[in-house]
Amino acid sequence: MPSDVSTITPTSARLLVIDDDSAVRKNICSFLQDSGFDVIEAENGTVGVSLYGSEQPDLVLCDLRMPDVDGLDVIRSVSTASSNTPVIVISGMGEIQDVVQALRLGAADYLMKPIKDLEVLEHSIRRSLKQAELIYENEQYSNQLENSNQQLRQSLDLLRVDQQAGRLVQTRLLPRTPYKTKDFICKHKIVPSLYLSGDFVDYWSTEDGKLLFYIADVSGHGASSAFVTVLFTYLAKDIARRQFRKHRQVGAGNVLTRLNQEIFKANLQKHVTAFFGVIDPDSNTLHYSSAGHYPMPIIGNGKEYKYLEARTFPIGVKQDTEYEEITIDLSGNFSISLFSDGVLELIDLPSLEDKDKAICDIVAKNKGNFEGVYEALDLDKVKDAPDDVAFLSIEVLSH
Repeated sequence: MPSDVSTITPTSARLLVIDDDSAVRKNICSFLQDSGFDVIEAENGTVGVSLYGSEQPDLVLCDLRMPDVDGLDVIRSVSTASSNTPVIVISGMGEIQDVVQALRLGAADYLMKPIKDLEVLEHSIRRSLKQAELIYENEQYSNQLENSNQQLRQSLDLLRVDQQAGRLVQTRLLPRTPYKTKDFICKHKIVPSLYLSGDFVDYWSTEDGKLLFYIADVSGHGASSAFVTVLFTYLAKDIARRQFRKHRQVGAGNVLTRLNQEIFKANLQKHVTAFFGVIDPDSNTLHYSSAGHYPMPIIGNGKEYKYLEARTFPIGVKQDTEYEEITIDLSGNFSISLFSDGVLELIDLPSLEDKDKAICDIVAKNKGNFEGVYEALDLDKVKDAPDDVAFLSIEVLSH
């Protein structure tokens, strides 16, 4: 798009109005200027195409039937110069075939003459600008992610060469902690049993404010398991990105299903337990899926704390495994605490049932607070652990 649509507001958007009917054009321009838009006008298609190149408007509004350069030619010129600039066409009666052709060429909308209610036109303009803004933001996000993916592919080569480089790669791939969004704060800690870890966590936000997060535990230890964490990180974000671009949403179960197919196809002789979640702050819901992860995350609201439920196979075990997505409602200042199974080794109790209860009690006593749980587990002093230990906390920010 010619200008940075991420900064466009109703009072800053520049519109180009092209119509050879001066009365209609003046009426539309006057209305749009009164609505707060910056309006440029052109008396025919030739002038309009020229002004588009020099003024770089955010949206073009043009008549279909004009001498010399008609509305279809305008759409072709605009599309060639910028595929993201929306064009709204205005057609007279009996021009339906031209309207269909205009839409095929990429017109954002069309309105029939005479326009009796100009508020309908304003609504169409605002909707088209918003759609163009979303497309622009998505392209920016895709470019950033592609750069990250390129770095990840380079990191895979480094990890094969040297364990020290591998440790550096793993550290750089981990998300920053703490990580704050408008609604949440995420924090994590990973304690490797060896120099390299087979545990990994990640979290990030989508364009529409949803929080995506996961915890993964690769079987085994050392360089081979660490290599899989790097591959898993790349695949998880790439699969989620593709889902969002195609459907404008990310399905937790679908992500794990695709991850399973890719890890199985790679024939790495490794399996991965994982938990993938999507929190939607608008609907106050958590959508999650688990691939054999244990212990399950603990969720609470300051009063009651419990383990989430799910039973599934780890990733990489069965090629055709499909992972179910579970949706639950969230309430109040909830928190979610996620651990890898290495945390069980830190609890000196005889049975798994006792250890599970002890961990849940620690989370409940500290009301899901990261620092409190961290201190209770004494993670700063963990050395020579028999297994990697990962801890991820998600808490609601109070406003």
